[in-house]
Amino acid sequence: MQLLVLRLDYRSSAVIEGLQNQLRQPNVTPALQLPHIPLLAFEQTAPLQLKAALEPIVSTIASPDFHASDIGFSKDGERFYLHIEPSGALNDLHSSLKLAGREFQNGPELHWPLRIPLIKKVPAPFWGPLFARLALEFNPLDGTGAALECWSVIGDRMTIEWSIFLDS
Repeated sequence: MQLLVLRLDYRSSAVIEGLQNQLRQPNVTPALQLPHIPLLAFEQTAPLQLKAALEPIVSTIASPDFHASDIGFSKDGERFYLHIEPSGALNDLHSSLKLAGREFQNGPELHWPLRIPLIKKVPAPFWGPLFARLALEFNPLDGTGAALECWSVIGDRMTIEWSIFLDS
């Protein structure tokens, strides 16, 4: 699967990585995800062909701002995330990319979760304590998208295929 993501600016990435490290459980070895906002998912797509289709659109788009003020939790995947408030710039970016990549959509359309993943596969006994800790540690976060990236994901393994940096 190829995942199209919006990578975040350095300052907000550092804040998110700090939260991820505080949420990490002792004796747990899975790597934490790079701070990002998932945009689109594609099945069995050639990453370089996808880049060629999206690059003309991305070159005309300015870096979108985002605001995260709420913490979320999903029992599906046992994951914590930061909820992002919808903005016109993020919606426009998503719509433009979806339109430009429509020829690569060969599977069911995925729901676009407007969120920043923090940590997944949290054991049930830790859900409440970790949520309480996150609520105490997290302050609303404002940031900017810095780059569009294509990741190839197989199981829990992720490879960055390409990056296109956005104009600020």
